[in-house]
Amino acid sequence: MSENQEQQSQSQSPKTTDTGNSPQIPIRSLVRKSRAEWLKELCTNLEVTKTQPPTSTEVPNSAPLPRTANQIVLYQPPPTSSSQEPEKRKRFVFPRTIPVNLVPLILALLILVPGGIGVLAVGLLFRLPALPNCPKIFWPVASASLRLYCAESAANKQTVADLLVAIDLVNSLPEDHPLRPEINRQIEKWSMDILDLAEEMFQAGQLSEAIAAAEKTPEHTPAAAQVSKRIDQWNSIWDEAEKVYEETEDLMRQEKLNLAFKEATLLLNLGNNYWGTNKYQELTDRIAITREDSQKLAKARSLIAQGSVDNLLAAAKLIDQLSPESYLKDAGQKEITTISNKIMALAEETLKNGNWQEAINIANKIPSSANLQENVKDFVVLAKANVPALLDTVAGLKDAIAQAQKIGRDRPLYQKAQEYISNWQGSIADVATLERARQLAQPGGVNDLRAAIAQVQTIPASNPRGQEAKTEMVSWTRRIEEIEDKPLLDMAEQLASFGDTDSLKQAIVQAQKIGRGRALYDNAQNHIAEWRDRSQRLEYQPILDRAEQLAAEGNYAEAIAQAQQISSGIVLYSTANNKIRQWKTQLRDLENLQNSETLAAPGTPDSYVAAINMANKVSNSSRLRSQVNQLINQWSQSLLQLGLDQSTYDVPGAIGILKKIPPGTSTYSQAQAQIQDWQQWLNPPTPQPEYQPPVEEVQPPVEEVPPPIEEVQPSPEPNLPPQDAPNEPPPIELNKPLTTPATGI
Repeated sequence: MSENQEQQSQSQSPKTTDTGNSPQIPIRSLVRKSRAEWLKELCTNLEVTKTQPPTSTEVPNSAPLPRTANQIVLYQPPPTSSSQEPEKRKRFVFPRTIPVNLVPLILALLILVPGGIGVLAVGLLFRLPALPNCPKIFWPVASASLRLYCAESAANKQTVADLLVAIDLVNSLPEDHPLRPEINRQIEKWSMDILDLAEEMFQAGQLSEAIAAAEKTPEHTPAAAQVSKRIDQWNSIWDEAEKVYEETEDLMRQEKLNLAFKEATLLLNLGNNYWGTNKYQELTDRIAITREDSQKLAKARSLIAQGSVDNLLAAAKLIDQLSPESYLKDAGQKEITTISNKIMALAEETLKNGNWQEAINIANKIPSSANLQENVKDFVVLAKANVPALLDTVAGLKDAIAQAQKIGRDRPLYQKAQEYISNWQGSIADVATLERARQLAQPGGVNDLRAAIAQVQTIPASNPRGQEAKTEMVSWTRRIEEIEDKPLLDMAEQLASFGDTDSLKQAIVQAQKIGRGRALYDNAQNHIAEWRDRSQRLEYQPILDRAEQLAAEGNYAEAIAQAQQISSGIVLYSTANNKIRQWKTQLRDLENLQNSETLAAPGTPDSYVAAINMANKVSNSSRLRSQVNQLINQWSQSLLQLGLDQSTYDVPGAIGILKKIPPGTSTYSQAQAQIQDWQQWLNPPTPQPEYQPPVEEVQPPVEEVPPPIEEVQPSPEPNLPPQDAPNEPPPIELNKPLTTPATGI
């Protein structure tokens, strides 16, 4: 506050009066003093108040103010005249005293209020100016800097809509505006940001959103030229990814899981994070699930191939365990259909065999997942209808037809029921015919049986009972053939009972009258084979015995000629042929033995060697082998003796003779030892000089005098015994046997 204002306020304030001898302090002047002055004046007034006595002067029309020690008189209004108009408004009068208990509060306020005002002033000085509220700005009158600021604020949100708003805010400014270079730079950046956001959408798997965002890029921006190319690239990558995904799914459906995994890895190289991470992981998870399901399906197929009801039900249970998301669900459903058809076929087969209760039990085991419950119900009806049909009577067939007719046209097994009905209807007449034929065949005579056959021949083979009629006809025909051929077979057996050759031959002729295809033909052929064997043995066994006797006597040639009389087709032919081969071998061995003895007769080394070689041709299984071995040992001993005899004058020649002794003979090892001794004697080893270590002479220590120079003499050669010339054997005295340490001969 200025000094003039302060003086004016002081002049306008009421002056202090002496009424009641109490000083009056104007509050406005009190407030405008400093705290120190105010405190000093306050203390002074307190002292004056305590020392001055009270006055009797009172303010008219006002109650006297009681003064106490705890009150301070600040202001006392002047007396008013009685002539003042009562209706005149009185002025507000400050209280003349302040309670002592309010002094601390007033002091606190005097301290805190100025301090708070100061803090508020400092805060206002440092407070930033308020930011503009961009959404509420009236843009036609907004400045370019404000537009640029709000555009940057919107672009910082990094959304396509905000980036487009930012571009529209600043792009409306004229081209010659001073901020146009900065605006163009920002527009280029924001347009590329729009394309980058679209790329992020594409990488996140949002193709349609990415294309929509890219197409919103303003045409006048630099990024607009890349929009078409970028969209084509996205579509190409997306189409390729979908193609790879579909191909992988097809491979999984075909259970080619290794190829499916290889195909799925192509997603990693397409350049899209969504397909390379999310969809690739999705495919690998599905491949793993499909691999487990494939193993279950393979095991189920193995059980299906085994074919029994239990295996089929176990296979169906495995297929039900397939994952609902599995690509093999359709394949599993096909296998379920196969299982159901197989179970139904087994039930029908069981029903045809007459076990209708077991057939119903089998049909009820068809898996519920096959959705064949209605088929099973119809099959149960047909199975129960088969019960009276199995009685094979006209009444039973009519009852079966009535039950089968309960299956209406809208039922799944209607056609099957009609087949049964047609079969049973056709069987009614045939059953009646069969019943009459059986009655005709009951006496069992030939004429009766032929009459029954004629009756069933009226039933066509294509009729339901055609096969049954054929079976009955074959049975009755066999009974007729047995009746007709039994006397022939009995006569043949009676002839064969005599046991001689002629009787057996007559029995064979009699049994051969039973023709092929007749009922007793196989029985007759068995008897014929038996009788022929007995007849041939009686006829040819003496010939074989005579041949064996000749062979035992050593007359192998005549034995062979005798046995050759048994020709092929005779029961003893194989036995005789084996004997002939044995006798031919023994005859050949005998000839070799005789030839070896002839060769050994000259007594020369070569003759003995030839004889030994010839004798070794005798087979080891021959009974002449022991004799041959004795001769070979004898001839080898002769060879050894010839070699020893020749060694007295010709050792090399003796060695040659002993080398001819074959292995396995009694003198072979002795001959080899003798050959080794002779060879060592002929080729003695060259003696080697004995090694003698050099003798070291110990000389006494010599004083430091250079040693005399000595001439180095070559060491004399050791005295070696004279060596005999190699390959020159010592002279051998003639007519003197040669003895060696090895043999002692």
